[in-house]
Amino acid sequence: MTRLLTSLGLTLVLLAPSHAHHGFANHFDPAREETIEGTVTRFDFVNPHAKIYLRVAGANGETEDWIVETSGASEFLRNGPLSADTIQVGDRLWILGHPARARSYEMRANRLRLPNGDELQLSNPYRPPSFLSEIERPEQE
Repeated sequence: MTRLLTSLGLTLVLLAPSHAHHGFANHFDPAREETIEGTVTRFDFVNPHAKIYLRVAGANGETEDWIVETSGASEFLRNGPLSADTIQVGDRLWILGHPARARSYEMRANRLRLPNGDELQLSNPYRPPSFLSEIERPEQE
């Protein structure tokens, strides 16, 4: 009986994190892209996803507080180019990403332009995050 309870408890502990993690297409709309530009109010360099909190001036002049999800800290530490010190509170960022399906002011970042002008490609699942200058750079509009 003790062995059964131990096995059941271990199974529940191991399954809990996978239940909490969501699929990309369930949460974000891959058919839509938006750009936002704003000031960083917080940066959480954590797993499973780093999050950038951005204050954006909305079209109607009101302030919008966005949550922007990226890859996890461990992927960035393994492959670069982002680190816990790359983004600071007060930095002005430009972000292109897929908006959330059900919540306003939330997106999954595809591209990120840092204050120094460097652009990062974040969401290509077939290659690690990188500076756009290291891969094919898209045409500027």
